[in-house]
Amino acid sequence: MVYIIWFWCRQSFTMHLLQLMTSWAVVCDVWYLESENIKSGETAIEFAERVRDIISVLAGLNKVLWDGYLKYSRPSPKHREQKQQSFA
Repeated sequence: MVYIIWFWCRQSFTMHLLQLMTSWAVVCDVWYLESENIKSGETAIEFAERVRDIISVLAGLNKVLWDGYLKYSRPSPKHREQKQQSFA
């Protein structure tokens, strides 16, 4: 199986789109999940985390506690120290 993944630090988004549009095929896996509803007493964040967990298990991905925006900017030294302390 061939994966076309965009690495923003190696390739501009425009070049990535050009690569996608000129490829003879784009292969992807699609899973259809049952509809999930928020449970009584469940907050929006808890609901989002529960749905994220369902998706990550099915797709075989690691569950992470951050939203992905750390890749766009360097975390502050204070944030980095807090994470190092929590892992230590």
